[in-house]
Amino acid sequence: MDSLFRFLKRIHFLLIFILLEVVSIIMLVRGDTRHNSVFNTSANYMIGSIYDFTWKYVGYFHLREENAMLMQQLSNIKTNSNDFIRIDTATFQDHADSTGRVDYRLRTASVIKNSVSRHSNFLTLDIGSDDGIKPDMGVMSAAGVAGVVVAVSKHYALAISILNRKTGISAKLKGSNFYGSITWPGDDYRYAILNEIPNHVELHQGDTAVTSGYSAIFPVGIPVATIEDFYKNSDDNFYSIKVKLLTDLKCLTNVFVIENILQDERKKLEEQETKIAQ
Repeated sequence: MDSLFRFLKRIHFLLIFILLEVVSIIMLVRGDTRHNSVFNTSANYMIGSIYDFTWKYVGYFHLREENAMLMQQLSNIKTNSNDFIRIDTATFQDHADSTGRVDYRLRTASVIKNSVSRHSNFLTLDIGSDDGIKPDMGVMSAAGVAGVVVAVSKHYALAISILNRKTGISAKLKGSNFYGSITWPGDDYRYAILNEIPNHVELHQGDTAVTSGYSAIFPVGIPVATIEDFYKNSDDNFYSIKVKLLTDLKCLTNVFVIENILQDERKKLEEQETKIAQ
């Protein structure tokens, strides 16, 4: 113990210097937006590199199994795509668009970091701004919605998971125009809540909720969840609906990032709503 104290005494000036450096960096980053942005970008790059290395060398042993699963899921999507979207190798195309205009572009990515047990869960993807990825792009598995991109660096992207209490996915019941919002209550990673569906609507266990298309992030009709259980609230005119998420976030490794090519145009137009209402 004496030798430890002697050692600490010899290097105490160095320890104080390091402590002051850390405090200075924290104050600089927190006090200046530009420095904060630079720091976050650099940190995202370094952390992303570590996750990428881990995924490549640990995930390699499960690669054949994952590829087989992904190909099967892609086959299922193509088989049922007429229900919601038409897919080719490079683009999403809204099936309802009779002009044949392509509004969405699809990019594949790997999940190199994921969490499901927190109240605020995120995904780290192995593609970034160099690959054309931007915030507010949708993320989906071959089974359904997974999250939304919220930050990017040159080679990586951070997406807020559907398993995040701050996430709300605009969804409607398949085959009807009754829409609401799917939110995660923060407990079981397999289930979420579908809100704001009027209690006069006829529901059945197993009914599918799909994206409504009311946001500029996801095209209409991408599967999100199926109804597990429901009951009518006595204090309002809406159902309480428990839904089972179609994307299994616990074993998510391969995803698609969806770019709405016309997103900026739509956002600029919808921003006029506030100005007109004033």
